[in-house]
Amino acid sequence: MKVNQDYPVKMKQLHQEVKVPSKGNVNFQEIVKNQNEKLQMGQLQQLLVELEKAGDRLARSKNFRDLAKYRGLVQSFLKETIDYGLEMQSNQSWNQFGQNRILKIVQTIDEKLVQLADELLASQEKNMKILALLGEIKGLLINLYT
Repeated sequence: MKVNQDYPVKMKQLHQEVKVPSKGNVNFQEIVKNQNEKLQMGQLQQLLVELEKAGDRLARSKNFRDLAKYRGLVQSFLKETIDYGLEMQSNQSWNQFGQNRILKIVQTIDEKLVQLADELLASQEKNMKILALLGEIKGLLINLYT
């Protein structure tokens, strides 16, 4: 068996062609960080679009299934924002009283979600009474039938 002596030379040529010249002082860590930020911002924007659609659907239908979906999307958005935002806003997150700013915003959003659920319950109270009466009538009719 004869070994071709040109093979290592061709490999060296290929290896030299693959090398990409670096642009200034940009290192790998900065490139990865920038790409991660772009990806994260894209995910947050996608969640915002989904939140807006779910909010519109909730405003039209005013049912609890849409409220649960909306709350789930808000929780996902908050989780993504906090996971991503803690490292970005850690220097800005404390106010003059030593309280965490992000925690205050999350608490406010949670209070608004509870307020939204209460408003939805209040607006659906009449419908729930009607449904309860319909269920009671149906139960009485079934008792009469059996």
